[in-house]
Amino acid sequence: MIDKSVQMMDAGMRLFETEKPFGTVIGGIKTEMSKYGKVLKPNEIVESDLPEASAGCDLFLDRSTKYKTKYISCSLEEAGLVGKTQDGEDIHRYAATLKEGNKNTNVGIYVSAALVIIWAMLGWFVSNGSGWITLIFAVIGIYGAWRSLRPGKDNTKVSEQLLDAFENAK
Repeated sequence: MIDKSVQMMDAGMRLFETEKPFGTVIGGIKTEMSKYGKVLKPNEIVESDLPEASAGCDLFLDRSTKYKTKYISCSLEEAGLVGKTQDGEDIHRYAATLKEGNKNTNVGIYVSAALVIIWAMLGWFVSNGSGWITLIFAVIGIYGAWRSLRPGKDNTKVSEQLLDAFENAK
């Protein structure tokens, strides 16, 4: 199920040229996106189920885990003809626009909170109740929770890899 409350942000856009028609290009983009998770086409989802910023996208990539909800949406638009090949085929220019978003799931939040408590208790038991050592262990737990709960950067890296792949595909 798609979480509508995920905030989607612009992840980039690339212009590329090819003699292939729109359907072939969108199929190639779907194949490239499939390497990273489950790709949904517009006929497989109800547009009202998508996050608001992704409405009208051509492809929707769901790469969620138990701990984070991660989405990437792709819109492909034809940006006109740029010429003809030596064989007389039209060369099309396309614009691929990606939006990405991620959000912590409840499981991720609960696991992080549990880790903070476990680290604090571990410090308590190791130090026999000494406040400083317990505090140091609690800070380690809080740092670990902060690292796991902060926004993921891997979705941005995947978006960059996808845009590079779109531009370099022929």
